[in-house]
Amino acid sequence: MAKEEVVRLRDLKVSARDLLMLPPDKIKIEKGYNPRDYELPENHAHLENLKASVKVHGIRVPLLVRFDPATRMAFIVDGECRFRAALELIDEGAEITSIPVVQVEGNDPAQRLVLSLTANTGKPLSKWEAGAAFQRLHNFGWEPQVIAEKLGFSLRYITEAMELTDAPESIKQLLSERAVTPALALDHIRKSGTGAVLTLRARADEAKAGGKKTAKRAKKAAGPKAAGNTESKLKTIAKLIQHAFEESDPKGDVRKLCEKLMDVLELPF
Repeated sequence: MAKEEVVRLRDLKVSARDLLMLPPDKIKIEKGYNPRDYELPENHAHLENLKASVKVHGIRVPLLVRFDPATRMAFIVDGECRFRAALELIDEGAEITSIPVVQVEGNDPAQRLVLSLTANTGKPLSKWEAGAAFQRLHNFGWEPQVIAEKLGFSLRYITEAMELTDAPESIKQLLSERAVTPALALDHIRKSGTGAVLTLRARADEAKAGGKKTAKRAKKAAGPKAAGNTESKLKTIAKLIQHAFEESDPKGDVRKLCEKLMDVLELPF
């Protein structure tokens, strides 16, 4: 029988974005970089689930890191939850001697943040957590419309997420528990500011007493004026659809059309 050929990674001569294995003490969490709120129960639960998986299977998806020549450390761009899970397991006695990472190029902090938001790995950020990241991009000089276009969200989603970022922690707690919807929370915050906490708790308790898990924004009662508004909105929708067919673009952006329709209907997208 012919001897089986062994192929090693270094023999493949792949690009500079190769997988690297680093000791945990060479990897750092950059304070304030990740918008995820680790005080929320849902994120505690997520970490516990990750720990159970990492304990059995290890870290399957490499962390994205940037290398800092000054400190000779790798700072996490994406994958902080996986790293935190590994660190907790190490504290509990697990023998984890190396972590898989891939180095990202470039020194633009805004572009690194965009990369972390679009990496499509791990638990998605909640709307208010994403809002903190959007606010940072705005601080870098990005207008909300640009953020929406670059990240593939509607402008409404971006602005509402940024607005929720400043909500009191007790309201974020209700949102985390899915006791109230973001739309309801925004309605009450806009009307009552920090006083919205009490009214939102009351709405959540009322919904729970009625057998519902989540308190939602009440639909507007229909009437002659509402019917007229609906007819007007439907006409606008028809014109938008007609315009889309008349001005069809080979690279047509269906999402943008949907955003316009949802804006007309005053619905979240």
